[in-house]
Amino acid sequence: MAVTWTEVNSKLDQFLDDAPRYNAAGDLITPLFVEVLRIESWNWAQRILVHHTPRARTTPLTLQASEREAILPDDFFALQGLYDADNERWWRPVDWEPGDVRYADDDSERYWIFAGRLYLEKDVDVDSTDFTLYYWAYYPDVEYTVDDDGNVDTYKQDRVYTPRWAEPAMGHLTTVHCMMPKEVFASDINQYKIRVDSGNPMHNPRQQSVLHHLDMWNRLIGLFPPARLETVS
Repeated sequence: MAVTWTEVNSKLDQFLDDAPRYNAAGDLITPLFVEVLRIESWNWAQRILVHHTPRARTTPLTLQASEREAILPDDFFALQGLYDADNERWWRPVDWEPGDVRYADDDSERYWIFAGRLYLEKDVDVDSTDFTLYYWAYYPDVEYTVDDDGNVDTYKQDRVYTPRWAEPAMGHLTTVHCMMPKEVFASDINQYKIRVDSGNPMHNPRQQSVLHHLDMWNRLIGLFPPARLETVS
């Protein structure tokens, strides 16, 4: 079940040690990691997670008349299967090999994918054929608008569909991205340091923190097997 970005954002407070803070007058203190950075970092982390466990989806496949082809969904990542409900069967992917002859009037129930389109090797009646596409998808980005001060104003899409088991790992990977600007800044100012008892110009605690969170991501995501993307045929 999907959760909201607000729920996820509150959990990121724990990873970033950046829960809302108020001054003596009761005014909210600007956080170390603003929400726009958090959202963009989360979206970035989702595009890494999809290579381990993409989102499972289904959708009716609309064929273009007389062309034996269809445009794949915008969030398409990999195909699981193409089901023909009229004939109660799964179509097979093509299995061409170098040197095979492909006939333009082929009539086999096979398909192939190229450049965001799905092509059929058989003519079908586009008005009566009932195809369902089972596929692995990218996770939708959290979308938002900002006000005149650059702060998040409204959410255009605030549902988060990453699996619950992945939240701890995602928290660490999002933290990595959030900390990168400060890590780069720390590296930049460190070049002006001189060698002292506390360290040398190469010592960057933020860099070590980034590496720690990246290691935790690898450890946690490694506890779960990746999704098997074999195509149904």
